[in-house]
Amino acid sequence: MAKTVNYDAIFPVFSIEDNRDGGAVAVLKDGRIAIGYRFEGVEAESITSGEYDALGSAFYRATRTLPVGTVIQRMDAYYTERHRMPKGVREQANAPFTQQQHGHLQERSVLHHAAYLFISFGNERQPRTNAANTLWARLGLPMLKDPFEGINALVERAERAAEEFTQSISLGRLRLTRLDSEGLENLYFQYFNLEFNRQPTTLNRSVQPDATFVGLGEKKVNILTMTGQPSVIYNTQPGRTGVDAPFVSNLALDLQVPHLLVTSFLIEDTEKVIGSLEFEQKINRNLDFLMTHENKIKMLELEDYIDGLRTDNKSLISVNLSLVVWNTDNQLREGLVQRGIASFRAMGGADVFVETMDTTNLFFALAPGNGYQNYRWLLMSGDNAACYLNCATNYRTANQGELLSDRYGNPILVNLFNTDLNNQNSVVVGPTGSGKSFTMGYFMLQRYEAGRRQIIIDVGGTYYSLMSALGGRYYQYDPQNPIKFNPFGILVNSAGQYVPDGDKINFLSTLLAIIWKGYKRPVRQAERSVLVRLIPMYYDWYNAQAEAPTPVPSLVGFYDFLYQYLKENEGTEDLVRWHKAFDFAEFFTCLEPFVVGHYRDVLDAGENEDISGYRLVCFDMARIKDNELLKSVVTMLITELSLDVIRRYPKDVKYLYMDEAWSMLSEGMGDFVEMMYRTIRKNNGSMCIITQGVKEIEDSAVGPVIVANADTKIILNHQDTKQLDRVSAVLGFTKHELDKMRSIRVSKTWREIFIRQGEYGKVYRLEAAPNIYPLLTSKPAEREHLRDLTQEYRGNIVYAVRQFNEDRAAGII
Repeated sequence: MAKTVNYDAIFPVFSIEDNRDGGAVAVLKDGRIAIGYRFEGVEAESITSGEYDALGSAFYRATRTLPVGTVIQRMDAYYTERHRMPKGVREQANAPFTQQQHGHLQERSVLHHAAYLFISFGNERQPRTNAANTLWARLGLPMLKDPFEGINALVERAERAAEEFTQSISLGRLRLTRLDSEGLENLYFQYFNLEFNRQPTTLNRSVQPDATFVGLGEKKVNILTMTGQPSVIYNTQPGRTGVDAPFVSNLALDLQVPHLLVTSFLIEDTEKVIGSLEFEQKINRNLDFLMTHENKIKMLELEDYIDGLRTDNKSLISVNLSLVVWNTDNQLREGLVQRGIASFRAMGGADVFVETMDTTNLFFALAPGNGYQNYRWLLMSGDNAACYLNCATNYRTANQGELLSDRYGNPILVNLFNTDLNNQNSVVVGPTGSGKSFTMGYFMLQRYEAGRRQIIIDVGGTYYSLMSALGGRYYQYDPQNPIKFNPFGILVNSAGQYVPDGDKINFLSTLLAIIWKGYKRPVRQAERSVLVRLIPMYYDWYNAQAEAPTPVPSLVGFYDFLYQYLKENEGTEDLVRWHKAFDFAEFFTCLEPFVVGHYRDVLDAGENEDISGYRLVCFDMARIKDNELLKSVVTMLITELSLDVIRRYPKDVKYLYMDEAWSMLSEGMGDFVEMMYRTIRKNNGSMCIITQGVKEIEDSAVGPVIVANADTKIILNHQDTKQLDRVSAVLGFTKHELDKMRSIRVSKTWREIFIRQGEYGKVYRLEAAPNIYPLLTSKPAEREHLRDLTQEYRGNIVYAVRQFNEDRAAGII
């Protein structure tokens, strides 16, 4: 019958003591001192193999400052929690689709990660641990008669050594935060209850040793130990997605189940160990005549190993790598064990042993800070030992933003309007079929229900279903019934006069230049200078008239003013000089269609149509896409009208999207595009260019402006990965980022996208809920089917979506 033992007797911690700096130390019953830290690593796939090498080298160098017998123990706790709809979204009255998206992910297990690093120190009298002299085996009794002799001096030495060590490895994006007494106590409660998704306050689980596992209350725990190293060891290896990851990634994030990964490093007396190895080598030589061929090979390998340690002045470290898995169900637990074995073997073919009778003993040895109680060690050089340090963690979620998932499907928020960046503009690149409109529609939907203002310039009705569902204003430009604009219209100032600012003058000069020269002929600097002079002169003339010649300043009024001005000032010095630089006859001829011809209604409105009451507006230019002049003029007018609205709401977050509107990026448009970026940024806005490839950017004179002023770059799946080389060259991606873009995956239910914000790029998973998919699809048959259903259900998009999904499941579409 198993002996019942009081938990207090076998609990490894004697006391937790505060220090004067707010930290704490754990005094262990074997007389050792343990200092603990919360370890904040780098996000998965965020650094290169070279940077991993640098972190490994820094860790190795830091270990050489520690006294012999020191144990560094890294514990990675992976635990699951169910995804819950945020309270703010749940209480949001007008966010049905965002709620549906959260609902789609509701109850999904999300794998969280908490990492800790402990350093423990003992005195020189402390014996080496074996299976028979651990605290567990001795029922809590230490080996030493007085384990706490000289404890105060040991604490002082430990504090100094730990401070030097942590400063050495807290490099770049690694961060260590010292645990206080409450933090230490909470972690011990979590470990001995194996509950990291909540905070237990007592040790309320009984310990029940078994022949093949240890029972911890109702949980059955297995420990898998690495018993043999891989043949080749690196700081990194390709992770599950093919991107560089820590060498132990198969046992870390890639093992997407609740588990513990505990890595312990014991600082050895290198000279003493080498001496022991050399003594063994000497004996082997004396018995050479008795050795087998295999043993002779091993002896030669040992000679080379010792020579390498001497030559390179390497230190020796013993390493223990243990995986802890648990479940209440025997069959599920066995499945976890098999997955763990496979994960070890995927790590370069490492040998692994599933603990049996030693499971309970080792479970206590793996407790935070208690690593010296371990006795499953593998001796190796310090640089090899550093390869087993896991410094990667999962993506960190933002406090607000768009709902996406990491590469494992764990939901997170991504803030694509990050005010910490230089700007909030973006560029989206994705070839046909990669899901550009689907992705952007997904963002637009969430942004709309979050209260953002959005204006879209589109070609082809891509967002029609989304506009219908959200009640946005949808304009499909029709030359027979055009949206009317007045590009010269501005508000009067306090003196009742019309005074254009620099942005307005720049916009009008660009608009007039396009009407005059189109995109084929560039406007010379002298010609633009004349336009920039004439526009404010027109407003000055208009303000000076006793009776307004037109109800408001307009293109017709500008035409009449210019005609009269030229007639009245013929032969003056200014006009003689201007005539040499500016072809007024050609200019008048090109303006006539918009003044008295068939385009007159386009630019002759008494005032612009007010769209400010709509938070979501889409302009579809499909019906004029083949009329280069009209499309260019109308696109410019819509954009300027949009910017006028944007300026009226300086506190609101605003987005302006241009989907395939690349005619804007030709000759003569550079100043205007640059102005849009500048104006939107200053008015709490974001501009987004959406394109199938980077050729348009690469060939455009304003390409460098776009790239330089878009701190967010979104790249979608490229089936022809050779195209990514060009994308990388134009947008300035690194080789590491290029590897991540090449690793993008697509399934039937989700797709991955690469997003770089500022200096850092990540791959995210986009998985739309079934009730959202019909609103986002760009497949013509599906779009038309949803439109027909919407008409059938008299405009009720919710009913139409339900029927759409039923038809889709039945294979009707």
